[in-house]
Amino acid sequence: MNQPHPLSDIASQVRRDIVRMVHAVASGHPGGSLGCTDFLTTLYFSVMQHSPQPFDLDAREQDVFVLSNGHISPVFYSVLARSGYFPVSELATFRRINSRLQGHPATEEGLPGVRIATGSLGQGLSVAAGAALAKRMNGDSR
Repeated sequence: MNQPHPLSDIASQVRRDIVRMVHAVASGHPGGSLGCTDFLTTLYFSVMQHSPQPFDLDAREQDVFVLSNGHISPVFYSVLARSGYFPVSELATFRRINSRLQGHPATEEGLPGVRIATGSLGQGLSVAAGAALAKRMNGDSR
């Protein structure tokens, strides 16, 4: 019998995280998050060069992920936690008062892994283009 690929195991756990987070508060957008699980899991665990520690907004010599549609925050938060940006136990605070894990990721919460506040659809492309240009101007190879 074939052993499942580790990415499949991670993606399955991320899906469980999404359902638990959204169900616990009876609020959120599970469909989009579940639909993007394989994509974000593959990016963070196989494709992107990134380092959760120490986290900084410049991401020197690292790839940068820009989430344009902030309403899929459950998948983003789960992948960040499972990548080591913050404790997995913090996922239980999703959409709770005073939590860093709000319905749309925001930089003012100081959550490692979040480089741009998201929620206004369509801003991701312009933000990503600006980030890429800034990296080029700073001599960053990633």
